[in-house]
Amino acid sequence: MSNPTSFASLILRTLLAFSLLTPAACKSSAPVAAPPATNSVTASPAPGKYIAPDAIDVRALLPDPPAPNSPISNGEIEIILAAQSDASQASRARAIEEDTMKVWLFADILGPSFNAGAKPKTAAFIKQIERDSHAISDRAKKIWNRPRPYAQDPRIKLNTDAPGNNSYPSGHATRGAAWTEVLCLLVPDQAEALRARGRLIGFDRIILGVHFPSDVAAGNALGKAIVEQMRQSPAFQQDLADAQSEWPTPR
Repeated sequence: MSNPTSFASLILRTLLAFSLLTPAACKSSAPVAAPPATNSVTASPAPGKYIAPDAIDVRALLPDPPAPNSPISNGEIEIILAAQSDASQASRARAIEEDTMKVWLFADILGPSFNAGAKPKTAAFIKQIERDSHAISDRAKKIWNRPRPYAQDPRIKLNTDAPGNNSYPSGHATRGAAWTEVLCLLVPDQAEALRARGRLIGFDRIILGVHFPSDVAAGNALGKAIVEQMRQSPAFQQDLADAQSEWPTPR
């Protein structure tokens, strides 16, 4: 007899791997009109510098989430329970630390010099990406209004403070995917390790009990689509070049 936990883990890995594919919808999106390039170092950036909050048709990009109590939703609940049961203490600690969602967690890959003091232009660039992507994922959450996993099944343990918004798509996964793709532009020789670390952000949201696997898959797809459109913005390209000046030239 097969191990149900291993089977659940296989399903989860398949879902997350599938979400890494570049969505076809983002390739056909119209270019986003960008504002003139400005100084990238901004104390409190407003959303919309690189991409407007409504620039992506999220209904066209993402499928509807499974309905509560549907076979797929119930299957996802079993995957969450298995992931929580399998999680090591170190994994739980990492997931809790990531709940505050700071890009500097990628110092695991990029080293201790990856911090705002050492790379202020990169910090300002990443902050603007966060603001722009957050506005888009929040708008998407309001469209679907999916209840969180722990609200749908009392067996799921909430391992952090209860989020104040809806479940689909995952905002953490959206921003994590967007950050990952941009960091890969800055440090291309670390792309494989960065993407592996970025995937952990979504998986850890499942360990915390705040997201379904399909929330994470949707967030990954949305984050990639956001960066795909951001790259059409002259302001993004200017700020990317400014940030690249803080990094060694790839050999």
